[in-house]
Amino acid sequence: MHLGIDLGGTTCTFGLLDDNGQLSATSEIETRQHDAPDVLLGRIAAAAKALIAEGEGSASVQSVGIGVPGPVKHKEGICVFAPNLQGWVNLPVGPILSERIGVPVHVLNDANAAALGEARYGAGSGANDVLVVTLGTGIGSGLILDGHLHIGASERGAEIGHMTVDINDKRGSAGNVGTLESMCGRDAIVWRALRALTWGRDSLLHELCPDLSKLTPRDIAIAAEQGDEIATRVWFETASYLAVGVVNVIFTADVSRVVLAGGVAQAGDVLLLPLRRAVAARTSKLHFDVSQIVMATIGNRAGLIGAAQWAREQST
Repeated sequence: MHLGIDLGGTTCTFGLLDDNGQLSATSEIETRQHDAPDVLLGRIAAAAKALIAEGEGSASVQSVGIGVPGPVKHKEGICVFAPNLQGWVNLPVGPILSERIGVPVHVLNDANAAALGEARYGAGSGANDVLVVTLGTGIGSGLILDGHLHIGASERGAEIGHMTVDINDKRGSAGNVGTLESMCGRDAIVWRALRALTWGRDSLLHELCPDLSKLTPRDIAIAAEQGDEIATRVWFETASYLAVGVVNVIFTADVSRVVLAGGVAQAGDVLLLPLRRAVAARTSKLHFDVSQIVMATIGNRAGLIGAAQWAREQST
């Protein structure tokens, strides 16, 4: 059995993963992101030991995996930088937790952990070459090649959110221009709708969200499902940009399946169907099977399961 830890900016979740990929026990604590690193790591270690004790005891847990919100050096167990956690700069997370918990602790970037979980036990299961894209406020991704998680020389793996898809657009969060994240992230989708509404055209969005300052991608998806022209156009444009990023990976990494995860992906068919059409148009000579662009199935447990699976794979 292996313990997974999914460390987020708000909560930190824990889960024991059995040999069948099932979580046998879980728990959760507040992250309290402004705590000093030693304090936060102390609370994480205490919660991990408590869950292990509630399970079958420490003798049954072979290793621990933790997904952290930032770049890592996995061999050394170091978190290079976690922007949402105070003081997490070149922090030896693995060695510290290993000493406090009493078993080996393996560190992984949280987006890669989520990708590994979805690839092994979710919508990517059964495919050897998989791209998992997490669509939310930002865009995270992970790449499975020949059945193995692709880490890369500098451990950035497959950060397709920072890939340029429009050279004329604004600068993205990592310094690049016209990135996939700046075109398809949550704020970009909402901005696209608000821009269209300024033209004064009728839209269900006015009824669904009278206070447009609170407009969300979910509102836009509901409107599109009901045939709203503006909302449908927003998802068409979003899918068009997303297709550029996905096709770039298809051509360079030759993946056979693409999995869409995260809150924005919950839009469902209003995003998935135009994305499939756009990818098909761009890969007509390659004959990529667009039915293999699918929605994630594990949900918010993917990072937790992936972290535990990472520990398992590092232990064998």
